[in-house]
Amino acid sequence: MLNLKGCKKKRICLIDVDSSIPNLALMKLSTYFKKKKYKVDLKQLNYSGYDHHNHDEVIINGSDYDKVFVSILFTLNKNVVEVKNCKQVYFGGTGYDYRIKIPEEIKHLFPDYSLYKNNEYSIGYITRGCIRKCKFCFVHKKEGGLHICASIKDFYNPSLPKIMLLDNNFLALPEDQCIKFLEELKKTGKEIVFKQGLDFRLLTEKKIKALMRLKYVGEYIFAFDNPLDRSIIKKNLKLWKKFVKDWQTKFYVLVGFESTLQQDLDRVYFLKKNKCLPYIMRHTKCYKSENRPFYTDLAAWCNQPGLFKNMSFKTFIKKRHATEKRKMQTINIIENEGLKII
Repeated sequence: MLNLKGCKKKRICLIDVDSSIPNLALMKLSTYFKKKKYKVDLKQLNYSGYDHHNHDEVIINGSDYDKVFVSILFTLNKNVVEVKNCKQVYFGGTGYDYRIKIPEEIKHLFPDYSLYKNNEYSIGYITRGCIRKCKFCFVHKKEGGLHICASIKDFYNPSLPKIMLLDNNFLALPEDQCIKFLEELKKTGKEIVFKQGLDFRLLTEKKIKALMRLKYVGEYIFAFDNPLDRSIIKKNLKLWKKFVKDWQTKFYVLVGFESTLQQDLDRVYFLKKNKCLPYIMRHTKCYKSENRPFYTDLAAWCNQPGLFKNMSFKTFIKKRHATEKRKMQTINIIENEGLKII
């Protein structure tokens, strides 16, 4: 149980291990403790969720603090932080243990946006949970089924120019509720982005038209994680393409989980044919796989839109590597698997 009673030092340290955006839980903790007259310090480690990046252990001296809170999003960073000289150290985040939750009295507080300098976004959730139970995903285990958890005013700061929604499956709301919230977002006049992506399988014409009325930031992001979803994605693309320009749509593409190399490649080529951008999300299995060089090259090609749109994968492989040895690692995988590369 979290001990929230004050101490003489009245100083808190929040450690953001691997968030690529301002950490919502830490911003709410900051609000709570500042109300209690604590001084709050933030330390950002800027670790990534990728296995090939630096993940050396960091030792934090907590002697100046009453309490230290460590947030970890990715499981591979679970053991990278050690805090010494502080008796009250709390670890949390999906990467550490998805069952750990912040207390209710903190969960519903307004975020302290001043914690992250140069932040432009109001950040929050309208819904939590999901209707799906994907085996690779923690959301349903952590948050349960889809439910409305907040209103826009609970996290909206009018002084910030943009709004970032972190909902995991916003489009799973009933159509009337979904459109109601989209209209509320439109009325703010702010630029909007759904950071976690949207469920392309749940699009309807009314939902699409409501999305089109927003000042949307960047590409519209969806997911194409399961090769078996190709038929429904193909069907909905015919409707979606009536409203958006070419290359304005991006799909997160999970690879290396329960799909073959050819299925991974086929999804990418399908998106290229339909002038949509893929963003390769490598499952952790990829980093220990004998096919790791192929996954690395596929991600490097797909995740650079300029190269993806203007260069074939075959040409990219030939030009990417400084050594013949490294190039042949991927070519040998392609040949051994009998992959169709264009």
